[in-house]
Amino acid sequence: MAVSGVRSIRLLNQISEMELVSQQIGKGDLGPHFARNMNDISPEQAMIIAAYNEAGLPIGMCGARYDDRPGWDLKDFLSAHWSRIYPAEEDGVFAEMAPNSCLYASGITGPFSYIGDGWIAKDYRGGDLLGLIQRLLILMAYDEWKPELTYGWMRPDKVLAGYAARWGYTIVYPRGIEWRVPPKQVDLRDVYFVGIDRRGIRQVVRELTYDL
Repeated sequence: MAVSGVRSIRLLNQISEMELVSQQIGKGDLGPHFARNMNDISPEQAMIIAAYNEAGLPIGMCGARYDDRPGWDLKDFLSAHWSRIYPAEEDGVFAEMAPNSCLYASGITGPFSYIGDGWIAKDYRGGDLLGLIQRLLILMAYDEWKPELTYGWMRPDKVLAGYAARWGYTIVYPRGIEWRVPPKQVDLRDVYFVGIDRRGIRQVVRELTYDL
């Protein structure tokens, strides 16, 4: 990978390995979508790209998880998943989506690939390393799992600054989640849904081919 400061990248499949890299690059604990105390993710469901510097130390990462829930569409899955992992303000209560939330996800059946927990060590920020890792991960996850849709979540300021397109996403929905009971974590109350389907994957591959 021809990126300043990056000597190599490695593909990991164990969440325990992801936890270690996360601590080493200064991210801290994994987010709820990957944390082992909230999920049961087997090695066949996980794909993590980690970037390493000349000294062999990790400097960045991003993870993908595979989900397939027969009988549910993406709207069903998102509602069930988010209401299990994010607490609300009131003790013992979890966040709950509004009934009409995520209508864009209705009728979209799996399998799905979720991209998240991207992080770059402080001394290596300012370039496009996270974008390169994400685009590579999107393509590798598609090659391995053939998901109908690959998706993630992004803050409004990031989308408006053009990060969604630069990181490989071709589908963007503002107000990605509407809440009946909002999560305690304030920055999750207004997020964009970003995604890329199989047609988008083909377009990304074409663009990469043109650049060669």
